[in-house]
Parts: sequence; C-alpha cells; structure tokens
Amino acid sequence: MIRPNMVSEQLRRSEFELEKLNSLREKAIILSRNWLARCRDLVSRARRLGDLEAVEKELRKLLEEIMSFLSECERELGYLDISLRSTVSDPIQEAVEGVVLTRLLKKKAIPTHDELGVPPREYVLGVGDAVGELRRVALHFLLEGKIEEAEELASFMEEIYEGLSRMVFPDSLVPVRRKADMARSLVDRTLSEILLARSSGGKR
Repeated sequence: MIRPNMVSEQLRRSEFELEKLNSLREKAIILSRNWLARCRDLVSRARRLGDLEAVEKELRKLLEEIMSFLSECERELGYLDISLRSTVSDPIQEAVEGVVLTRLLKKKAIPTHDELGVPPREYVLGVGDAVGELRRVALHFLLEGKIEEAEELASFMEEIYEGLSRMVFPDSLVPVRRKADMARSLVDRTLSEILLARSSGGKR
C-alpha cells in the first residue's frame, strides 16, 4: 500500500522557502540598482574633489544600509543565501572603492574591511578598482600642471598594486589576479605620462 504525503508536503515547505528567497532576491536587485547609482554619483563628486568628508560619510552610510539589508535577509531566512550576497556584491565594491578614493585624496590611511563592516572579498576588489579612479584624478592634476600631486596619487596606485600582487587565491574565491594585472597597466601608463609631463617642463 502506498502511503500519502511521503513527498508532497516536504516539497511544499521547500517551495515556500524558495518563494521567500526569490522575493528577497528581487528586492535586492531593485535596491542594488539604487545603491549603484548613488555610489557612482558619490565617486564622481569625490573625483571633482568636492566635500570629501561629506562624500565619505554618505558612502559609509550606504555600506551600512547594504549590510543591514543582508542581516535582515539572514534573519528572515535563517541563513544568508549566496544569490543574495552576489546580487549586492557590486554596490559593496563600488562603495568601498569610493571610500578608498576619498581617504587617499585626503591623504589618510584607508579603513580595514572590519572597520567598514564588509566582507574581505568585496573589500579587496573595491580597493583594486580605486586604482582607476586615482588615475583619473592624477590625469586631471597633470592637465593643471600639478605634477607632484599626480606623483603622490601614482604612489598610492603602486601601493595598491603591490598589495594585490602579493595575494595568491583562486579566481573562484576572488579574481584578484585580474585586478592586479589591470592595476599594473594603469600604474605604468600613469608613470609614463608623469615622466612625459616632467620632460615637457610641466609646472605646478
């Protein structure tokens, strides 16, 4: 004799949990778009050297919002699903990138991932991305004839590259090798442009 409810009830419980997860994931997608837009606006303000203290404060607040959302998801589900973490990964990285940029433009040490309350993976990738933004500001300095200021930013870029290049991890964990390769290319190009500016008699 075949007994009823050997499978169906169990599947219904799993289906309920998956519906809950899917609802949170859809919410995460919408929130991530908003967070990314805010990050990009704030990073643009930082590049223009506008009120760096206020920009950093807003970026830190944004990071708190993201991590608070993940904590809420974990409480609701009883665990933190990887799909939720991956959905908000980009805005975390971009916010970290912005904080790193503002701190270095203020000539201050950058915070650790613990101080920002973010996962180490997104932190490392965000720090790596800051090299490109530092280059953009350095080029702006060169156009204004501020060679020493550009050299200082290039030194920060080199320090980031050296830190990334020491890390040896599989890409499945954190694609740090690609970030290091890109950073090396950007550092080399920036140093070449600084040399060219100096040889052309650039002035501060």
